Amino acid sequence: MNENNYQGLTSHIKRKKSSKTVCVSNVLAYIGVPLEAYQVTSTKKNVRAYQGVLRRNGFAVRSRKSSIPKNASVGKSRASIVKIAKGDPAGTHYMVMVRGHLLLLNGKGETIVDTDPRVRDGRKIIDIHAVWPA
Repeated sequence: MNENNYQGLTSHIKRKKSSKTVCVSNVLAYIGVPLEAYQVTSTKKNVRAYQGVLRRNGFAVRSRKSSIPKNASVGKSRASIVKIAKGDPAGTHYMVMVRGHLLLLNGKGETIVDTDPRVRDGRKIIDIHAVWPA
């Protein structure tokens, strides 16, 4: 995983039926998937197309939504992520989807990549996935 020097998009690329967004491209770049490795991060039919991009580039993607409390916010789920991380492979990162945004947390529950940071993060989690090299 490319933890020191990563570069994602600085503005969204929108097409008629698909898009390549800033937040997803920055998360993918941090994990180690370069911008040139994919054309889109979401389509009208597949909002989570970035998961396929990760799998095609040698990463395992597994849902961890059932491991966090229902209606949890990003801030309140940090302790749950620490517990989840104990059972996942070393170096696992957690992609957290909130409304209209994606961010990346590490196994300690710390925010690694967030293009829309908050001091107190009360955004409700829609989905959470663990990502590690396969």
